[in-house]
Amino acid sequence: MIKKVLIITAVIVVLAIAAVFIYRYQLISYSAENLIRNALPGYVKISKIKFDFNNKKAFLEGFKLEGPRGFSDSYTVEIAEVSCRYKLKGATILDGLEVFEPILKDMIMHIERLPDGRVNLSEMGGVIGPGPSSADGSAQSVNSKPPDKSSPEPRAANFIKLPNEFNIKNGKIIFTDRFFVRGSHVITLDNIDAGVNLKVNDAYSQVLDIASTGEGNIDSHKDQIVRWAISFNPNTPRLTMSSRFDVSSVDLITFEPYYDKFSPFEFAKCRVSGILVFNSDNGNIGSTNELHLANLMFSVKPNYENVAMFEINIQDLTKYFTSFTGEVIFDFKIKGDMANPRFFLGPISKQAVAAMVMDKVGDVLQQMSRKGSGAAGSAAADSGNSDVDKAMRAISMVKGFLDKKN
Repeated sequence: MIKKVLIITAVIVVLAIAAVFIYRYQLISYSAENLIRNALPGYVKISKIKFDFNNKKAFLEGFKLEGPRGFSDSYTVEIAEVSCRYKLKGATILDGLEVFEPILKDMIMHIERLPDGRVNLSEMGGVIGPGPSSADGSAQSVNSKPPDKSSPEPRAANFIKLPNEFNIKNGKIIFTDRFFVRGSHVITLDNIDAGVNLKVNDAYSQVLDIASTGEGNIDSHKDQIVRWAISFNPNTPRLTMSSRFDVSSVDLITFEPYYDKFSPFEFAKCRVSGILVFNSDNGNIGSTNELHLANLMFSVKPNYENVAMFEINIQDLTKYFTSFTGEVIFDFKIKGDMANPRFFLGPISKQAVAAMVMDKVGDVLQQMSRKGSGAAGSAAADSGNSDVDKAMRAISMVKGFLDKKN
């Protein structure tokens, strides 16, 4: 009887050992997944975690990063799959993982600005850690979601060591702006291939700085290309960022809410290439832009005084902004508080306007020399519409453009 018990016990032990050996990767994967889930902070959601132990690769599916309250989207970032290489920090997976070469596939980022000027990215500090101080000295915006007190950020930092560099493949950024328009204005940047540098604190509880370089297409149009270099500080009360965009064949009409307030023209169609530099220091804008325009069709807005004064037709106006290469070039600057920005002509545009006005002054002076000082001229002078008056207004206008500080 004892012999049978020993034999049965031995068989059970052998079967158990065999089962552990056969299913060792599943057991390790299950343990690793539980460890990772327990280490993640509460604002990160993951649907599935998989491991390729032979090639030391990990795959996270359905990654979601919660966003601040008061905005349209519950999640600021959604990623279909995150893949990476890894190595053990110690003898076993229980000692933690060090991650290398993370690739974010099919990532969607939601960026939204509300009518009051608040931007969801600027309030992410209220989700993942202490946010910037508000006017009353509080640590975060009253509309931001408070940090999850149960989130084990130090455990996440102890278990997983993350790199600063991430690569995005086939990403998308959806910009929803409710600040300049009634309702909303949506622009998407698709087919993104980019690198992201993400600096966080040691506990992975606060993003210190975000930088990115890459390229994508506007609203899924592959002929409309945007390349960028951006640096963003999410820990200031108002928008603080540095950015440069190189655009190629972008449809200007897509951005109508941002230029229509300042432009004397209504554009029916226009493709834009050029460089846009946009910097914001805690909501104070400094922007320098040079645009090359193609397929241009536009008209002068009614009652725009500086143009209507000289009865300038569209052909004449375009001629002054056309370079020797045949391109229509327009440069401008934007400065001031982002809630009330000011528009200035750039040096190329100033030169074009000055040349246009001086030509008109020359035409008026020629008319004066031909007309002489007859009765008709005296009557015009009395009405304030004499050639002299026109010339003086032209000179005053061009002087104003040249003297305007920016």
